[in-house]
Amino acid sequence: MAPPTQPSIRRAAIAARLSTPRLAPYLSATNGNLRDALRLYDWNVEISGAFYESLHQFEVVLRNALDEELSAWNALQTNPATGAAHSRDWLMDPSHLLLRLTQNDIPKAQQRARSAVRRTGQRGRRPGHSDVLAQLSFGTWRFLLPDNDPGRQLLWQQSLDKAFPLRACTPQDLVKHVDGIHRLRNRIAHLEPLVDSVMVADRLASMRTVAASIDPIAETWIVSRQRITPLLRTKPIPATTPSQP
Repeated sequence: MAPPTQPSIRRAAIAARLSTPRLAPYLSATNGNLRDALRLYDWNVEISGAFYESLHQFEVVLRNALDEELSAWNALQTNPATGAAHSRDWLMDPSHLLLRLTQNDIPKAQQRARSAVRRTGQRGRRPGHSDVLAQLSFGTWRFLLPDNDPGRQLLWQQSLDKAFPLRACTPQDLVKHVDGIHRLRNRIAHLEPLVDSVMVADRLASMRTVAASIDPIAETWIVSRQRITPLLRTKPIPATTPSQP
């Protein structure tokens, strides 16, 4: 049996495996104290997981609210080339405007849905609306919201504004909330540090604001299950002076 290693040796070995660039933000936040930096790294893993749990709930609520309005709006559109009316299924029969605003998102989601169906052994089944919907990224929803693009403004006015019946903020502020959540989601997906507690708390507040604009019951559901707030209270306190491993 190998003799036990000293804590400082173990910390140095872990730090070497994580790499100096990877640990740099944590060492900076803890005044160069490696023990505290590793504790902060572990906390960062926890807070990232907790935020993603809430994001899982939030994204589905946002997605379904927008999907409902897009389905109703798409059914009112006609194909300019044929004059035929589109169906409610905006993912299988999207209008020209939706194809433009989502760029290649819908065809890519359709392809991923076909692959997902094949993986489940259902080769004879064609993917449906819900299959494709599940394959769209958060970015699709973020970039359907209004900006300076006349098409997005039109879609907001005729459709997506109705997805937020209890909205108490301006459309611009709503977009800022969703954009901030989207950016934090990407940070978590790329395993980046979330050592800025104020930023994390602000993004949780954004999720609450947007969810409450859709349905207060959904907002209560998300808040009642979130672990972000208690974890923010357990963030490791940095050492006052630098120390060696």
